[in-house]
Amino acid sequence: MEPDDRYTAIRYEVDERIALITFDEPEKLNPMSQAMVAETIDALDRAATDPEVLVVVVTGAGRAFSAGGDVRTLGPDRTATDEPASDGPASGPFERRAWLRRTQRLILAIRAVEKPVIAAINGVAAGGGCDIALACDIRFMAREARIGEIFANIGLFPGTGGTWLLPRVVGIEKALELIWTAELIDGTEAHRIGLVGHVVARESLMDEVLAFARRLTLGPPLALALAKAALYRGLDQDLVAALDYACTAEAITLTSRDHAEGIRALREKRPPSFEGR
Repeated sequence: MEPDDRYTAIRYEVDERIALITFDEPEKLNPMSQAMVAETIDALDRAATDPEVLVVVVTGAGRAFSAGGDVRTLGPDRTATDEPASDGPASGPFERRAWLRRTQRLILAIRAVEKPVIAAINGVAAGGGCDIALACDIRFMAREARIGEIFANIGLFPGTGGTWLLPRVVGIEKALELIWTAELIDGTEAHRIGLVGHVVARESLMDEVLAFARRLTLGPPLALALAKAALYRGLDQDLVAALDYACTAEAITLTSRDHAEGIRALREKRPPSFEGR
């Protein structure tokens, strides 16, 4: 993979129809700086609209996935006359709310990608970093990595989506426990409670993730995208609405070139070659 040189806080590479987004400020544990947020949103938009990209993988450089917000830019002790931190909010409540909303756009951008998005959790994923992983569709995690909603440790509310995302992954009771205790758990425990779907040794993490991603690139892109949309819509729909959407989605795939190719391949006893049409 050849990285794109337009970014400073992340790396963006495309190979074998897989877009790899790597948070790339390892000396700072890949914080959710405004540069990182803006660049990742841009990279996600590129991957979402690039017909040559079928799967997106998100990971971190060094020993962290993302440690979330940089605590050096937070704190109530700064006043409106203080020199503003380069990546943190101003001291007023309205300014801080606007700053947080800009940060939240990253979570929304991940969920807006219609293609599969896989988190490769290589190291600590704390606070907002945990929420980035939760926003992804599938999570692979190194056994030695740590993940958790650590906001309570510094007296904060989980403002980057954890209160919505986490209970939909692990259930209300476990979500409350993780948020209240601010515990960082390892990959084995995260897998046991269903927070991540796959736990592997750190040295084999990217091999496992990319092998899974390549498998998805062989699937029918249109059908996969529609199924993803239906699953997420279904979280907030009743059965009647879900079935109504399913009728439309199934009708689209029944009349698609991919469906015709799938039937031909089945009859000819060969692997199908899908186009996403």
